[in-house]
Parts: sequence; structure tokens; C-alpha cells
Amino acid sequence: MAKRKNVLLILSDQQRMDTVSAYGMNDICKTPHIDQLAEEGMKFNHAYTTSAICAPARASVMTGLYAHNHGVIDNFTDIKEGTPLLGDCMHDAGYYCGFAGKWHVSPNRGPEECGFDEGKPFIGYAFPGSGVFPSLIFNQPPDNKPNYYEEYLKEQGFEGIDVSNGFLGDNPALQIQEMFCKHEGPVESTIEYFVAHETNRLIDEAKKQDKPFFIWANFWGPHSPSIVPEPYYSMYNPDDIPEHPSYCDDLLDKPYGYYLSEKMWGLGNYGWKGFQEIAARYYGHCTMIDDMVGLMVEKLKAEGLYDDTIIIYTADHGDCLGAHKLIEKGCFTFEEIYHIPMVVKGAGTKDNDSFVLLQEMMPTILDVAGVQPPKPVDGESILPLMMGEKESNGRTEVYGEYHNHFYVARQRMVRDHDYQLTFNESERGELYDLKKDPYQLHNVCYDPAYAEIKKKYLELLSTHLKTSNDPANTWFQRIKEFY
Repeated sequence: MAKRKNVLLILSDQQRMDTVSAYGMNDICKTPHIDQLAEEGMKFNHAYTTSAICAPARASVMTGLYAHNHGVIDNFTDIKEGTPLLGDCMHDAGYYCGFAGKWHVSPNRGPEECGFDEGKPFIGYAFPGSGVFPSLIFNQPPDNKPNYYEEYLKEQGFEGIDVSNGFLGDNPALQIQEMFCKHEGPVESTIEYFVAHETNRLIDEAKKQDKPFFIWANFWGPHSPSIVPEPYYSMYNPDDIPEHPSYCDDLLDKPYGYYLSEKMWGLGNYGWKGFQEIAARYYGHCTMIDDMVGLMVEKLKAEGLYDDTIIIYTADHGDCLGAHKLIEKGCFTFEEIYHIPMVVKGAGTKDNDSFVLLQEMMPTILDVAGVQPPKPVDGESILPLMMGEKESNGRTEVYGEYHNHFYVARQRMVRDHDYQLTFNESERGELYDLKKDPYQLHNVCYDPAYAEIKKKYLELLSTHLKTSNDPANTWFQRIKEFY
């Protein structure tokens, strides 16, 4: 029997595809270690998340399902009982399974309740000393879990770490939520270093057990607040960051919720200059994560495991980062938050232009292990694409969904290379001509010139709603003729 490959799945949080410099879309932000993985392997040019919210996307990685099928429709709900999980399947296949970093999969079950042999997870976005909401500072459900990062700081002698230079919007109700801060301490005291350190410890443990391993390493960045130390904090000059082509969007032809989201963050009064400041720290955060990937690669090489390990680098979703005057993600289906990076080392060497979906990580990783995925899954293994055995998976469009983050607003999206249609359950619809309008500035949903196009994509959306057993289908079918 051929030796089975190890799998290292690296997931960043809220990282735009164009911040991975291998894609050639950004002349400023540098990610040399991820670029090297792409050079030795391949990158998928059209990878998409199924839902641009943290927990729904991560649960899709774990289950291979759309959010409406696995049940995690926001950051606070659990995976449906009885749903087969990637960790369990890999463990049963004889793999050592380790988890490191941000969890945010299912609030009442940690990694060890989902098939992982061990791991030191967290959920929070900051650390003691940061000013973010207390509920976001490493609160790890179930409630009896310790703050592993805080323990790490004490073990390494890093006590009293603090932040400075916090940047906030001008909404008085959100003044506690920084967009970025300076981490006053060495790189080794950062959360991202802790994740890399823990991943490398898990590699050591897997080697001791003489088993193939599946390790899922989850960074919490570059999700805001981007809390980074020097040299990353000052690595990029804000003035060098060009204005996003859609920053001029007045949102007047978009659902009203988009306007509310823009106002909630309170960034509008800063103009593009404010987004330049945020983006500069965000880019620094991306480069710091890239350096942590470099530490993992260095470890695999030192242990003689690099050639036997498939490394997948991807993200749960992107970040508007000033596109449409918006920040982060939420009740909008823009390209900047659904299009994600996906780089693979250890398989083929030819880039691939197929539409691939984040939830296909589950059947793909099981395929590497020689395990049939449970039924049903929403998608298929992309291992044949990774190995160069197939040039295309035949998928012609992408289906995405949003349920609830800052407020409830059911959305369903279908897009291909030409058009994107977004069904907003209780708001106006959206249709974008992506060839003429790649930055989604002009909503042509109610333009008579696009009536036939709209009809076509409504039918396409209807097909996806039905075949994926989406509960939104009931309401959609009632109103689609008048939408």
C-alpha cells in the first residue's frame, strides 16, 4: 500500500485574495512564502467561499455542506447533530488529527469533540490588553477551556503585553472595536506566532506517533483588529495604497442594509485616507501570517516531511477593505468577500481556472486519505484538479448564501464569469454585468435591457435552491415572478 500523504490545511481569517501576491493583483502586499508554495504547486484562480461569515464557512470546511445544510447559519449556532465531520472521518482513517488556532466552528463543541486528537483552540479576536469587546477576548466554548494563548505568553515570559495606536471609527456605539492596533511586544508574543508554534508542536507529536497527519492551522488574522508588531506595523506606507475602484459607490441602488453597515463602522468621515491606514496594517498582518507559514514550512523540511505533505492555504472569506466604502463582511455578496485565495503544494504544478468551493476541502482531504466522503456533500473532491488529472470540474457558476451576522437578511447569490444575481429576501434584488462592471457598481436588476438576463439567472438560482434543499426556496418560488 502506498504511503498516504500528510495534509496541512492552513486557513486565514478574512483575507482578500488579492493580498496573496502570487495572484499578481496587488503590487504592494508581499507574501513570499505562500508564493513559493504556489510556485512549487498550484493556485486556484476562482475559489469561492460558500458563506462570507466566519463560523458558517468553517463549518462548511468541517462538513462539506452549505450553511443551510450543516445548520451553522451565523457565528452562534451549532452544527446539526449527526452531521459527519472531517475530523472524525480522518481520525477513523488512521490519521493523527491536530488543531491549532481560531476554532469558530461550533460553539458547544471544541476540536476534541469533533475528531481531533488534540489542539489548543480559541475564538477571540484579541488578547489581554486589547480594548475589544470582552466577549471576543479568547472566550473558548465550552466554557471550561483555558485561555491557551494567555498560558503561552506566561510560559514564554511575555507578561504585560499591551496595544497602542488603536484606530477606531467615529460611531460612538462602536468605539471599543478597534480596526487596528500596534502590538507592543516581539513577534514571538503575537497570536499568529502562537498558532505557528502550536502547529509545529503538533507536527512533532504526529511524528512521534508514526502516523500520517491531518493538521488544521487557523490564523485569526488578518481579521480586524489587525494587531501587529513591528516591523509589520510600519511595513507598508498608507499613501501607497490606491483607492479601490468601487470606493466611489454611493450605495443608492443597493439594499438599504448596505448603507446601514457602512454607517455602523463609522469610517465614512475619514475618506479614503482612513481606509489607507487600515489597509496598511491589514497588509502588514498578511505578511506576518506569511512569515508564520514560512516557519511551518521550515519545520516540515527540518523533519523530512515536506515532500510527503500536501499544504493547502486558503481563507474562510475576504474583506471589503474599502470596496463600496465598506469594511469586513456581512449582508453583501460582493466579489471582495466571496472570492478567496487557494494555493496548494504537493499536488500538480499547473494553475487551475475551475470554480471551486470552500466546502470541497472536506471531500478533497478525505480523497487524499483514500476515504469516501459521507453522503451527501455539497460539492466534490478537487484532488483530480490538484493532481492535474482533470483540467476542469465542469462547474459553470458559484452559489453562495448569507443568513445573519449583524442583522438577519437572507441572501442567496449565483454568479458566473459574466453576471451575478443576488436574491435579497426582503429587499431589492441585485444583478451585475461583470464584464462591463467588474467592481459591481451598477445594479441593473430592474433595467429593462437586462430583463432576459435576469430571467435566466433567476432560473439558475431556482435550480440551486432546489438541488441544495435550501429552505429559502419556498419564499423564492412564491415571489420570483414579481422579483
